[in-house]
Amino acid sequence: MQLYVIDWSFQNSEDQLFATNEFCEYFNKGKFHESIEGFELSFIAHFPENGSGIIVCRADDIKKILNLIKSWRDNYSILFNIKPAITNEELYEINFSKNYQEN
Repeated sequence: MQLYVIDWSFQNSEDQLFATNEFCEYFNKGKFHESIEGFELSFIAHFPENGSGIIVCRADDIKKILNLIKSWRDNYSILFNIKPAITNEELYEINFSKNYQEN
């Protein structure tokens, strides 16, 4: 699975208010802890003062993420910036593996 860091932000405060209410309903119902094949949510951090946040997750491929965020993007005009990432261990392995050094 690939690690992803997703920055998100609202385009206006009205959408932020409506989306926050829906998010809280999802959270209250435990929907963010439901198992989704090919997707693992690590955490979500919110910055309500400016209507943005960060999602850290793993997914089999980016299509899985795009499908999961589609309704939030369509209904609340949220901008998502999806970035593949690597862990400390992966960075170390890349930089100190024999295969990398020989190329």
